[in-house]
Amino acid sequence: MDHGDLKGAEEKFTRAVNLNPEDSDYLKAAAVAREHRVTQLVQQAGKARMMGQQQESSKLLAEAQALDPNNRFVAQHMDPSSAESAFHTQIESVADTPAGQWSRSTMRIAGPIALDPKTGKQSFLVEADSRQTIRQVLSRYGITAYFDDSLESKHLRFNLEDATYEQATGVLYEMSTALAVPLDAHSVLIVKDDADNRQKFERLLEETIYLPGKTVEEMNELGTLIRSVFDVKQTAIQTTSGSLVLRAPEDTLTAINLTLADMMDGNPEVVLDMRLYSIDRTYQKNIGTQLPQQIGVYNVSTEANSIVSSNQSIVDEAIANGLIPAGSSNTIIALALIASGLVSNSLVTNTIGFFGGGMTMSGISANVQTTFNLSLNSSDTQAVDNLLLRVSDRQSGEFRSGTKYPITTSTYSTPVSSTASALAGTTINGVSVSQLLGTSSALTIPQIQYEDLGLLVKATPTVERSGLVRMKLELKIEALTGSTLNNIPILANRSYTSDVTVKDGETTMIGSSMSKTEAAALSGWPLLSELPGFQSTTGYKTTETDSSELILLITPHIVRHRSSESAGPRIAYNQRLPN
Repeated sequence: MDHGDLKGAEEKFTRAVNLNPEDSDYLKAAAVAREHRVTQLVQQAGKARMMGQQQESSKLLAEAQALDPNNRFVAQHMDPSSAESAFHTQIESVADTPAGQWSRSTMRIAGPIALDPKTGKQSFLVEADSRQTIRQVLSRYGITAYFDDSLESKHLRFNLEDATYEQATGVLYEMSTALAVPLDAHSVLIVKDDADNRQKFERLLEETIYLPGKTVEEMNELGTLIRSVFDVKQTAIQTTSGSLVLRAPEDTLTAINLTLADMMDGNPEVVLDMRLYSIDRTYQKNIGTQLPQQIGVYNVSTEANSIVSSNQSIVDEAIANGLIPAGSSNTIIALALIASGLVSNSLVTNTIGFFGGGMTMSGISANVQTTFNLSLNSSDTQAVDNLLLRVSDRQSGEFRSGTKYPITTSTYSTPVSSTASALAGTTINGVSVSQLLGTSSALTIPQIQYEDLGLLVKATPTVERSGLVRMKLELKIEALTGSTLNNIPILANRSYTSDVTVKDGETTMIGSSMSKTEAAALSGWPLLSELPGFQSTTGYKTTETDSSELILLITPHIVRHRSSESAGPRIAYNQRLPN
């Protein structure tokens, strides 16, 4: 019994009864083991029934009824059409055992009292008070009526033809405002049908309903549903074992079981196939001719004299080594120094021509040499993120891609007290600690907040009855703008919200142009370079285009379907009278 082996415990207790029939403790222990075993089988059958395993449920109930044929608790859960044959095949094997002989007389948990009226149809034509009318009608079906003082006397004229027991009593109790409480299989107590009498006389049953796979929130919602819809006050939610313990009338428990059976299939589930493409493009073009934009005139003799006088030591050394002939003019010496690389001069290097002669010889110098530009620079960068996100129906799934950026939201300062007397004589790298503390009068501490930068995608799918998937999509992009306000970075925020309905396996695309920059620069001669056809011959144009795009592809796949039924069964439910 302690290890849960009820069958083994029953066999050993039965053996103890056979060895010592006079000891009643062994008999009682065997009866308790059998009752526990029957209860266990009924609970397992209830679980199988809730999971839709009707054949397994019938098999377990038939085994329980074979162990205890007169157990009304087992009979309440039995389906005669499916379990009768299985019951008859097993009842004979246990009816003649010693345990089968004494188990009928032991105490057990009583089930609901079921009336056993006569079958067939009856016709009535009765005109009397309510008590006499009820007594006459019930006696025709073999039921004896006992009356409570709370039943009010009414004059009734009851005329009904070819009615079964259920039809006749349904009309009769409605006319007389009566409630019938079964006393045994052939007698009932008739009381006034009101809230007090229902609470006092109505027989309640207790049942444990197992809800495997349900979360705590879902079980609390089911408990609220049972309390509000079926008006079941005595409801206990066992979240650790995943079960509901109910105490209510039999017809109410039946309605609750039928309702919960439709809700056990669970919600459909959708796998969202997300593919994120990040595309960056850079396109730079430089076409044209770069002409000199500045022209200067200088005297060649004067510039040569300046070069020679400022580099006299180099000139003397060059003449001594034979690099420059002795007696050469300053112009020849300056050109030789520049040609050998010993001296540099921008005027001479950028000279484009000379005019004049002798002392009046002058040179024309430009700021740049004429160049021809023909260049193209283009680059493409693509990044792909692929992920699968499994989401339940009407539940939200999120995908984040980015970084956390620290932002200083505020700062505060705390004064630093100088403890010169306590730190007298202490130094750090030769500097007095007291002096260091005296120079710092306050300590500034920043307040940091981390902000999520990047992409946030939130999808909430809903599977419709037609098989389409409706998705509520929320796309948010947050990035730095590069500017600040009071030394706090300014964030750029873009969001997109939409409802999209697609087929199972169909792809929907969300595109976003995050940034696009175009720049063009023209360099050339005024007026002439602005005329069409002269831009590339008298100047050059630089064009640069930068773009960054984001594309999100979402494909929903239904991996778990809901029930194909559009509505549950219609349950005949007798609503209780209001208090």
